Amino acid sequence: MASSSKQVAKFTADSAFVFVGTVVQTRAAMMEGVASDATAIVQVDQVVSAPPMFTAMAGHRVTVRFKKPPALRKGSRLTFFTNGWIFGTSIAVDVVGTSEVAGSQAMATAVRGAHAAGSDAALSARIASAAMGVVGTVAEVSKADKGPTHISEHDPNWHEATIEVDEVLKGKKGIKQVTVLFPNSDDVRWHKVAKYAAGQQGIWMLQKGAAQDSKGIPAKVFAAIPGGADVMTALHPGDFLPLHELERVRALVQAQ
Repeated sequence: MASSSKQVAKFTADSAFVFVGTVVQTRAAMMEGVASDATAIVQVDQVVSAPPMFTAMAGHRVTVRFKKPPALRKGSRLTFFTNGWIFGTSIAVDVVGTSEVAGSQAMATAVRGAHAAGSDAALSARIASAAMGVVGTVAEVSKADKGPTHISEHDPNWHEATIEVDEVLKGKKGIKQVTVLFPNSDDVRWHKVAKYAAGQQGIWMLQKGAAQDSKGIPAKVFAAIPGGADVMTALHPGDFLPLHELERVRALVQAQ
């Protein structure tokens, strides 16, 4: 059970669905064949942090599964840090950790703070990995003469975006133009990777081909990066950000 802000931060980083709940029944489950010494039925009293499919769970009952049988009592009220386990007529989740409820607003603030700290840490890692960081506008997009000669349904369809640079955040000052390679395919393997169009503005943390840090990039996406010393990409979610994140990025760059 979490007893410090450090533990709350760790539980938050490792979980997707955080909620305040009341134990309805121990050693029980909302679906057949699941109940064990390590499960319980919990009423969701308040959603603290959740992906879209879980945001309306307040007032519903879920099955929670612990790694080890917990010392729970009916009526116990805790904050549960969890991840999805079973999705069907009911929902079951795996418990990463729990915390005493010291006030729902205080816990919500602590979880939001942990999310922000984790997000800043991930972005700082991408800034550290980047060969260059720029603010600018896409001047043009063209088909790139790079990538596999054998075309499959997962072909990335590499394109190049030429960026007119307004400000250099990291790297050699005075550069007026840079080129970023990106997959223009809508295939499931590539649909989460940023695509660019002429006139688009933003912040790019340009990464040096296969020499970049691969953490956070799917293995098959990373493996498809073309070779070449001049290849610059922005494949990680933290490699391209909207302009309203500029002050945050500047602060993180200066902190390194």
